Amino acid sequence: MNPDIQSVFIRLAAGDINALDEIYTLFSLRVFNYVRTIVKNKQTAEDITHDVFLRVLGAAKRLANMQNPPGYVMTIARNLAYDEVRKNKFSNVPLGEMRDMTTELMYEEELPDALSALTPVQRETIYLHYICGFTQKEVARIMRVPLVTVKWRCKKAKQNLHNYFNEGGKIHETI
Repeated sequence: MNPDIQSVFIRLAAGDINALDEIYTLFSLRVFNYVRTIVKNKQTAEDITHDVFLRVLGAAKRLANMQNPPGYVMTIARNLAYDEVRKNKFSNVPLGEMRDMTTELMYEEELPDALSALTPVQRETIYLHYICGFTQKEVARIMRVPLVTVKWRCKKAKQNLHNYFNEGGKIHETI
């Protein structure tokens, strides 16, 4: 893990409230985008993102001693997002159907059409691994699945994207 990021979490644990601003700046967009892939609602994702950083503040001492605080931040985000889905406050769609719906991902930009060729769990896996930069092992911990599952989802996502580009007549690009 980046020593500079670790030092920011250590400063937060020591009571430096400005460190929370730095952590928010570093992770808020990633957290928001990730939460939005799960809850599919911008306002709800914004609310959950703020809750995530309140939890980060409350867990500052634990985070400072962890080897991977960013992974823990994303785990907090995932847990809060799925708690919201279970509460079903923002939609009357049952949880099973909710996870299968097509999602929007980016805060300012829309997902490329190619990602619609992926299943929701493949998109979530790809987002954490390729966009957030977590290792596959870290993604497995965040998503609470075996490492082999993450590897399989990445492989299947690449195959689906390859098929999308070949069938759609677009230039084949590798992730």
